[in-house]
Amino acid sequence: MAKIHFVRHGRTILNEQRRTQGAADSPLTAEGRRGTEVCRDFLAEAPLTRAYLSPQGRVQETAGILLAPHPDIVPVNLVGLREYNYGIYDGGPDEEMLAALPTAGFLPEVISGTHPGAPGGISAVDYLSDIDGALSRIIADLRAAVGAGRDDDEEEVLVVSHGMTLMTLLGRWIGVEIFSMAPMANCSVTTVELDPDRPREPTLVSWAVDPGDQGVTFPSRDLRPAFEGVALVPIDLSRPEGP
Repeated sequence: MAKIHFVRHGRTILNEQRRTQGAADSPLTAEGRRGTEVCRDFLAEAPLTRAYLSPQGRVQETAGILLAPHPDIVPVNLVGLREYNYGIYDGGPDEEMLAALPTAGFLPEVISGTHPGAPGGISAVDYLSDIDGALSRIIADLRAAVGAGRDDDEEEVLVVSHGMTLMTLLGRWIGVEIFSMAPMANCSVTTVELDPDRPREPTLVSWAVDPGDQGVTFPSRDLRPAFEGVALVPIDLSRPEGP
């Protein structure tokens, strides 16, 4: 079984200021770098074979720290690992965004592909398509490695992305039960195992392990009831991102 470690980026200035990040960006804080270094040490012994990153600055900074023990890995940037674009709410107070896009209504609409997007932002349909392209690329690369003669249990992948994007990806891939679990702290690690030839049957190994004790900077609650009766858009693995 191949293994994928999904890591949320380290804590940033906008995180600490309780401002919506999305397509906006900001560097890691001193505490964010400390938490990332603890996460680096937590993953240091993992025999990573490849890495995939959001192209946004906070993920690039995080990954630069996480990959220090793995200098031979050349990471791949994937557009589909970017954070959700909150449009006019990016960079503004979290309270303003949450008042306009209450999580219990907004998140199910995104994951079911029905939300039109915030003004100036991205539609749910386009956002899910981007995410699916990124996951498809990762799985296609795993299949290619196995086809070239590697054992699938030799493949261990690092994916560094963002909270909303990781929750959206994993909620559709693992199941909506994740929305009743602990929230994803900055630099938390969620690990999944899969057979690259049977990618629709992943196994959740661990959820949102927080080695740096970073916690979260946003209000959280059990959102599973919000998904009752919601039809999620199936993951499309037919169009991998990139060459």
